[in-house]
Amino acid sequence: MAGIGFELRRVLQRGGILRFLGVSLAGTAVVAGPWLLSVFGIFLIQRFAGLMLAESPLLFSATVVYCYAFSLMIFGGLHYSFTRQVSDLIYADSKREAGSALLSCLLLTLAVSAAVGAACVLPLRLRGVISHPELFIASVLVLFAAISLNWVLMSFISLLRSYTGILLVYLGGAVVSFGGVLLLGGRYATGGALMGYAVGQVFAVLVLYAMTLGRFRPSAVSLQGLFAAVRRYPFLFLAGLLYAWATWAEKIVFWFVFGTRVPGSWMRVFDPYDVPIFLAILTMIPGLIYFTIETETAFYPRLREFLRAVGADSWQRIQEKKSAMIRSLAVGLREQSLLQGIVSAALILLAPMIGRAIFGPGVSPVTLRLTLTAVYLHSVFLGLMLFLFYFEFYDRAFLSTLAFFAVNLAVSLPMALTGDMRLLGLSYIAGGAAGCAVAGAFLSRSIRTIDRTIFIRASGAGT
Repeated sequence: MAGIGFELRRVLQRGGILRFLGVSLAGTAVVAGPWLLSVFGIFLIQRFAGLMLAESPLLFSATVVYCYAFSLMIFGGLHYSFTRQVSDLIYADSKREAGSALLSCLLLTLAVSAAVGAACVLPLRLRGVISHPELFIASVLVLFAAISLNWVLMSFISLLRSYTGILLVYLGGAVVSFGGVLLLGGRYATGGALMGYAVGQVFAVLVLYAMTLGRFRPSAVSLQGLFAAVRRYPFLFLAGLLYAWATWAEKIVFWFVFGTRVPGSWMRVFDPYDVPIFLAILTMIPGLIYFTIETETAFYPRLREFLRAVGADSWQRIQEKKSAMIRSLAVGLREQSLLQGIVSAALILLAPMIGRAIFGPGVSPVTLRLTLTAVYLHSVFLGLMLFLFYFEFYDRAFLSTLAFFAVNLAVSLPMALTGDMRLLGLSYIAGGAAGCAVAGAFLSRSIRTIDRTIFIRASGAGT
């Protein structure tokens, strides 16, 4: 999966500010496309099409956020197993099988999201709340399915190497969503606005899948390979699932303890925390792009040289290659953390001005600063976890995400039970710090004996 970084780095090495901007935008689209499509689309809608949401703006925004949150919490583990399955197929140059794996995973996701979506919208009591409740329910089903499919495609589209095209697709999806809200919202109020927004998501899904068919045309539909990947790497599946839960744990606690119930639904929102947290999560993008373009592309060749040495060279040569690999890993993590730290520190200092300028007086600068700090730790944790994945330490990645989840939940629950809203974001900080500590300890200890680990794995495979 490091291929995207190498391609973008080649473009970047040609020089020029336009190429730099292009690479940054392309990297952003691939690593955070669906999330940015949501944020950008909602910003445009609320800023320029607010009249279309006048009937029930809270119901509209809550539905979009819940669709994103629960699509990740339900399918997070599947995304990781699917990525591993496809990576193995691409390594074996089995492009048609990779195309089949994509289609099969999309169909499974569509079926599950339809069932889950139906279960979630059936309890809604929207008559008297909005004017077109049936259209709204249909819109929820379409939107949840489209978002869930978009995450699967996001795991696959880096193979296309058409990064400008991917960027344009996501921008086009945001524009279609905005136009759909204007067109359908004006005629069918909240239900029409949500369907218009969902159409933009469907547009992105259809175009991205059409782009994959040129190189990865499927030969058959079968879930056998995906289920085999889940069985072979159960801790990878569990790590992906628990990572999504860890990310949303305290948010869900605060929704249902401190939040306001959305009329006609079971959903609750808590703007004093929701608003700053969604802004803070966007600040993770510089670190993600740096990892994709620099950290990963510098580390991967050292890893490959080390693995080749393990199979053919002397003990001294193996140790030299291992040392070079460890240095590359350490430098990459340090520089990525430094870049993310500079971005986070600048925004923490400017938090009072940013909060007033973007959100008005309703957002606490203290909460914004705490969430920005938490997202910095989250970014560091993600880098550590990805390196654990590189070495196939899936059980240790799972335990690291378990620490993140358990501490985040454990700290948020007493805050909720006591009604203490002074330090919102503190549990997210504690969870991120715990996850970093556990993942860092595992990575530091495991990498020192990675050569012996590989020998043991090879011996086990041979027997």
